[in-house]
Amino acid sequence: MSDEGTIYLRQSDFRTDDPGALEARRDELVELARDLGVHNPRVVVENDVDDTGRLRGASAHKRPEQVRAAGLVTLRTRRPKYHGVMVDFQLGGGLLLVSDESRLTRDWRDGEDLLDAAEVGGGSVVALDDEGRARWVLTNGGTRSERAAFRDRVNDARKFSEDLGVKVRKGRRRWAGKSYQGGRRPFGFQVEPGTEEHHRNLLHDPAEAAAIKASDERLQDKGWTLAAATRHLRENGPPTVTGAPWTPGTLRDALLKPAVAGLAVRSGELVKAPWEPILTRERWEALKALLTDPARRTTTANEPRWLVSCFATCGVCGKTVKVGGAGRGRSAAYVGSECGHVRRTASKVDGLVSEAVIGWLERFADTARLRPKPPAANGHAAAMRDELARLRRTRKALMAHFEGDPDALAAIRAKDRRAREIEAQLAALDTIQGDPLADLRAEGRDGQTVRAAWEALELPRKRAVVRLLVRSVVIKRAGRTGRAFDPESVALTWTEEAAP
Repeated sequence: MSDEGTIYLRQSDFRTDDPGALEARRDELVELARDLGVHNPRVVVENDVDDTGRLRGASAHKRPEQVRAAGLVTLRTRRPKYHGVMVDFQLGGGLLLVSDESRLTRDWRDGEDLLDAAEVGGGSVVALDDEGRARWVLTNGGTRSERAAFRDRVNDARKFSEDLGVKVRKGRRRWAGKSYQGGRRPFGFQVEPGTEEHHRNLLHDPAEAAAIKASDERLQDKGWTLAAATRHLRENGPPTVTGAPWTPGTLRDALLKPAVAGLAVRSGELVKAPWEPILTRERWEALKALLTDPARRTTTANEPRWLVSCFATCGVCGKTVKVGGAGRGRSAAYVGSECGHVRRTASKVDGLVSEAVIGWLERFADTARLRPKPPAANGHAAAMRDELARLRRTRKALMAHFEGDPDALAAIRAKDRRAREIEAQLAALDTIQGDPLADLRAEGRDGQTVRAAWEALELPRKRAVVRLLVRSVVIKRAGRTGRAFDPESVALTWTEEAAP
């Protein structure tokens, strides 16, 4: 710890604390440090910025996380800056300045860490009193009375946080489905002007609501990947609520919010909210099932910019190939991402695959091949998904407290059996599927030829069509010498459903 002392600040939740208050508290503590003869204090701020550099809140009553050490699980609030300050305080003593003990800690374990560090390092803690003057919390490690008073104040702060947390949860439960409860607005909506607390409503933001509908259509109907939909939104759509760049994670979170379907959460259950939905509940439930499918690829990498990049494989070792090697007079080429066994000009490979797909479409696009099934007359899918979610939550709670109790084990197995029944029923429903070929069929081409309709598609849509029709693209070593592209070095096989 610096001999000049350390100022520790914790940024509060923005709903109850003006972000400018952090700077004001810092200025107060810097002035206090000068009064005590400390002219160059180190300032440490807990959770003041997120990954994009924007200020974010650090609520004092947020739920702690599980921490495992030597097999023991404890609940601790994650505060890396605080723990770093405690290590320095223990090693070097010195002076620690805070605006109030509640800003320092509201957890008795963190409080004991501070007391231990002060005792070992012989340091002192100073806080501001109501008049802005120095109030010595601990002096040179802390006297017995100071340590007892500190424990009392931490305990009082903990009780205050717990009581506040209970009130917040009660308020959310009471007003869920009746009023927008504040906080960061969901993407797609704006808070209706002139509405008051407990009677707030949300209105559609036209540009953002259109972006949600378009993203849903790309993912469910056109077969785009989440990465491709994210990149399109980042380049062409409105910004996120915070102004940060879109990522697959932020888009996924925006689409999964119940508010999108005109819903709110009350006691863990979905209830109707007072605002108009952007997507129907059935549509949102299907999107939710798609985005939360455990089998879905979850990479956050950018979508490839070539037709079969990261899809085609090496004919020598079977590993994936991707495009690279452009520059210094060399055109972009498909190369083994790990092996380097093959190299083929990317534009030639994509052209060959495109011609094969266009040929299939000209023969079969207007037939019954690969048309989606009609929707089944079954309106219970949403209710079944709700029950499945409840079963999973209950099972998780049982597992968290399971200690070999036969009754608990029987309950867990019963939940598992019912969950499997529901999953089988949902899988058997003939719900309508997205149709990646919709714009390539006669009714969707609007008089265009198949070739013209294919060439008008965006790359993510073309990649979705390829994945629907083609089982594999294998790039082999050329069977002839020379610089000319060898079509025989690219082997394409169709999926079982698309096989001519």
